Amino acid sequence: MPILALHGFTGRGSDFAPFAELCGNEWHTPDLPGHGPEPQLDCSPEATVDFIQQAANNKQPLTTLLGYSLGARAALLHATTYPDTWDALILISPSPGIEAESERMARAQVDAKLARRIEHRGAPAFIEFWQHTPMIRSQQNIRPDWREAMQRNRLEHTAQGLATSLRQFGQGSCPNLWPELNKLTMPVLLLSGELDAKYCAIAQRMERTLSTLHSPLISHSVIDGVGHMPHLESPEATAAAINAFVARVSA
Repeated sequence: MPILALHGFTGRGSDFAPFAELCGNEWHTPDLPGHGPEPQLDCSPEATVDFIQQAANNKQPLTTLLGYSLGARAALLHATTYPDTWDALILISPSPGIEAESERMARAQVDAKLARRIEHRGAPAFIEFWQHTPMIRSQQNIRPDWREAMQRNRLEHTAQGLATSLRQFGQGSCPNLWPELNKLTMPVLLLSGELDAKYCAIAQRMERTLSTLHSPLISHSVIDGVGHMPHLESPEATAAAINAFVARVSA
């Protein structure tokens, strides 16, 4: 099953390259708006949906949509907007959004402050700071050669691109998709790292919500001993979960 894979904030599509080899499918891994050396600078939810739609149209047939963190937010937004596009959905460390308007506004202010930090200090300094935040710190456990390649590619980001991504597609700017989950009629795999307690809880709630609806196949796999980026922190276990899910969907 061909896969369109969407990376996380400060990531690159190339982050998936070594992991994709373990899964044995055809992968298409673009850089999302705001990311890469020549970023698309319209990062709004509407533009992100259009970007994914164009990527899907350019690489037919793409039957599975996969997203990690920010990419999972983008994937979920597209899948609830155009559910008939995909045969399956794989979400790694996902969140359907912030439900309370007041909390979304507060998060937007935090994202705006971080965006100003990027603009004032530059992308490399921000990436160094970002990778030492508690949620991201477990990426230090990624095998060294994979992590070194990721670091080289991330240094190509622009301050304007990352700042725009935060302002326009940070959690404070994205819609609350919890009420939209009933539009997901395709099989869904949720993946979480055991040590990422917040996102494990969110995925557990998503699984319960989706299980009460009419979706045909919903599963949540927790990857032992890892944090927010299970597909690179524990690639073999994560690939096994994805391959088993794809086999069930294909059957």
